Amino acid sequence: MILKNLIIPFTLINKRKHNSLKISDYPVFYYKNKNARQENIKFSARILFWPGMIGHGKNFKEAFDKLCENFDLYQKNNKYLPKPWKKKELEFASDEKILKNECFAVEFFDKILGIDFYKGFFSDETYLEHFYCDVDDDKKEKIKKGIIEKVKSYYGIDIRDIYDFALADILQFILDKKSPNKAS
Repeated sequence: MILKNLIIPFTLINKRKHNSLKISDYPVFYYKNKNARQENIKFSARILFWPGMIGHGKNFKEAFDKLCENFDLYQKNNKYLPKPWKKKELEFASDEKILKNECFAVEFFDKILGIDFYKGFFSDETYLEHFYCDVDDDKKEKIKKGIIEKVKSYYGIDIRDIYDFALADILQFILDKKSPNKAS
């Protein structure tokens, strides 16, 4: 790690409560991503010891501004902030709902998406759009229609109205509609 790129907060001990910390209380590391192909991620700013708390930009200022946005969003949605200089564990979103229907998810991923379910992490907050977020709008619409048609063809169920729901909810919807015990 190059220490010249490290900005160290000037407080030795932070006596504030954990929900009133500011970004200036944290050690921020700036670096240039030499392998970046996109201009908007060439520069980065991140809080040390906090996986995922990072900002990217076309320059260091833009990267720091994005880091501040991410920090503010985290602070708004969480009761406590991690202590500066203390390693924060990486948190994963829940996968309870999607694993509740694991057997069906394996089939859906194989038949509809052409993906091995066990070669990735898919949480209850995974959306179908996440599988093709790097394509232009015309192609997104084409992929969306293709998935809807595949589901209708394979399962006989139209998911057009719930396509933008979380994948775990779509799987449950299909299972509920397929269930022969369900009264119409």
